[in-house]
Amino acid sequence: MIKKDVCSYIIDNFFDKTEPISILSKSDKGKVLVNDETSAYNYDKITKQVYGYIKYPTSADALLVNDKIILLTEFKSGFKRNISKETLDYSMLTCPDDDAKICRDYANLLIDKGKLEINELLDSIKFKAIESYITLDKKILPLCNDFLNDRHLRVIFCVVVDDYIDSMEDTLTELAAKPTSYNTFSHVKSSLLRFVNLKASDNKDYYYDEIKVLSPYEYKRYLNSIKEVDGDSLL
Repeated sequence: MIKKDVCSYIIDNFFDKTEPISILSKSDKGKVLVNDETSAYNYDKITKQVYGYIKYPTSADALLVNDKIILLTEFKSGFKRNISKETLDYSMLTCPDDDAKICRDYANLLIDKGKLEINELLDSIKFKAIESYITLDKKILPLCNDFLNDRHLRVIFCVVVDDYIDSMEDTLTELAAKPTSYNTFSHVKSSLLRFVNLKASDNKDYYYDEIKVLSPYEYKRYLNSIKEVDGDSLL
């Protein structure tokens, strides 16, 4: 938890760094992951500004801050896999010299390639969670005023991914009070658990109070819930 007036500092210094969520959630290929016109701060641009030189760390895509939370959001496409052990059509992998023989080695190479790409996505998210917090902690918080009362802000890291079916499966599993099944959402959550509720040597809270992994639909509902509580003010 953060006992700093981050909201006032962000508004005063980065008022020109806001963009709609629909823009911030665009993939490199131009696909909009969350079609929502809520304004948020472009955390990539803030990171570039506070470091002030060409070399700078990775960062989450969006920052939302109010008098209760600091919400860093990473929008990540690419988890939907056309090829996996469960979906691979082995009938399409016949050997060139024998149409009746399935090339299992090639099938395994395709599956391993898909797993490697997923691991690269997970590593990218973990680096962004770490370096986004370091930027907040080292470059922004020292310049913010302390709260004069006992107020504090919860720091949340949210990942929005494009696999809706896995989101439903993960939610239903939680409702059934069973161990979370292996899917995109549970995998991303488990990879980020090490960054929740950590304490530094001086007993200071470090990293995040909460990690969220949401589908685009769930993220829009979450944004609406924040606006309802905070009187439609998110910046």
